[in-house]
Amino acid sequence: MGFDNSEPEQRRRLQAALAAAQVSTGDLWLYYFGIGGSVGEYEVEAYLQGLLSLPELQRDLLVMAANELFNNQAGPRAPYSDELGSGDPSRPEES
Repeated sequence: MGFDNSEPEQRRRLQAALAAAQVSTGDLWLYYFGIGGSVGEYEVEAYLQGLLSLPELQRDLLVMAANELFNNQAGPRAPYSDELGSGDPSRPEES
């Protein structure tokens, strides 16, 4: 599985939000797994390091987990895939 066009930007912004909120990968993974994520903690760490691509659904579940973990804190939010564009050149983006 290769990276789609928006995956690196989504990962970068997720990392920035996690760093600003001081949320660990372990805490992120535990919350993510609790809301239905199916990727292991090792794979989440590899994804955050840019070593592994994840399907859009799993990336969006990580974003949901992160945003819910720091829901009441000020700082950057992690974007969902559809907020960055489709990454699929055959699907036109909506304006």
